Amino acid sequence: MNRHQRRARLKAIRTEMGEIQQRTGDAAFSAEDQARWNTLSTEATELNAREDREAELDELDRRAAGTPLNGEDDAARRPEVRAFGGISTRLPQGFDGATMRAQDGTLVPVLEHRHRFADFLPAGEQRGAEIGLGGFLRAMAMGPRNDAERRALAEATIGTGGALVPAPLAAEVIDLLRARSVAFRAGARTIPMTSQTLDFARVVADPVGGWRAENAPIAEGQPAFDRVRLVAKSWALLVKVSRELLEDGQNTDAQLRGVIARAGAAALDQAILFGTGTNNQPLGIRNQPGVIKLDGMDFASPAGWASVLDAVSTLEMADAGDITAMVAHPRTARSIYGMADTTGQPLQMPRRIVDVPLLTSTAVPITEGTSADTSPMILGDWREVFVGMRTELQISVLQERFADNGQVAFVAWLRADVALARANTMAVLEGFGE
Repeated sequence: MNRHQRRARLKAIRTEMGEIQQRTGDAAFSAEDQARWNTLSTEATELNAREDREAELDELDRRAAGTPLNGEDDAARRPEVRAFGGISTRLPQGFDGATMRAQDGTLVPVLEHRHRFADFLPAGEQRGAEIGLGGFLRAMAMGPRNDAERRALAEATIGTGGALVPAPLAAEVIDLLRARSVAFRAGARTIPMTSQTLDFARVVADPVGGWRAENAPIAEGQPAFDRVRLVAKSWALLVKVSRELLEDGQNTDAQLRGVIARAGAAALDQAILFGTGTNNQPLGIRNQPGVIKLDGMDFASPAGWASVLDAVSTLEMADAGDITAMVAHPRTARSIYGMADTTGQPLQMPRRIVDVPLLTSTAVPITEGTSADTSPMILGDWREVFVGMRTELQISVLQERFADNGQVAFVAWLRADVALARANTMAVLEGFGE
């Protein structure tokens, strides 16, 4: 059914439902009218969901990289990369990010916040796109109802109750997760992982050259290299949905994507910022060896900005590069924006950091220190923070665990790790009070 036919059918359904209401008036529906009403309502819900999904696909097409107006496509000249689920594709037209060569020779793109995984899908890759994540999960739980759902499940099923989410749907969820993450907004970069581990080199110390006379020996300056290994660690989320909502909910697709993305973003932020490296957690920035650590101070004091400026100075002396963002708890941000002089006028940020974004995250703790009420702040060149992500999104369905409540549960699995290319480009200020 094309869009024109679908809209004509929706109009006919609304007309027939209106006739039933008009015929019945204020009286209760007869059994026959009630059955017909339920049938029409279910059909209308499905058709409206299709309409919403097509609108989303149209928006994705609108945002996708296009073909030059002269009709020439330089795809053959663009290098091959593997960014999504090990799928080989050409580097998207206009991609302005960095790339790195993996140990197996594969070219891997390094994605910044403005880049999307969806742009790395092969041309024509539409598996599951028509039904959306909600339709895919409904088909997993209740069985496919049409050819599109049957095709999506046939291509995705990996075992009893579990499936790899089709690439277009997984790309939407991961892109939404990255958009919601404070760490990625601060500048952290994403490296797609096509296997459990990914190694790349980092420079621990820069080489130093020297001026020399003619025929004199050249001074040796050996940089210290180190290997960084990203090892994908597992994170899981259990989501319960009523069978009625799964079957009839018109916006289930968007809501499920939002729930998974919000939970994943919060978990990743906590791991990127403060992961302990134990209990299968990634090792976060605060606990990475070599990160600069300084004491913060109460923003209510006249010297409240001094510790931030000290951190900036220390980073500059380490040639850390640009400071792309500061990340703190919302309470700390409130204290900052509430700073005032003796006349009650708001204090301006020092000129050195006035253009540095101050981002907030509830992943930042506020119950630390001897008084159990202090909070850290993290700042630096977040472009040196790399987050390796396995781009396969796996979902399992639990049919029976919550069946006595009329619910179906889904378990979403995500795998990621964190590494710093240069640890001394990041600073942690400990112990900020209110």
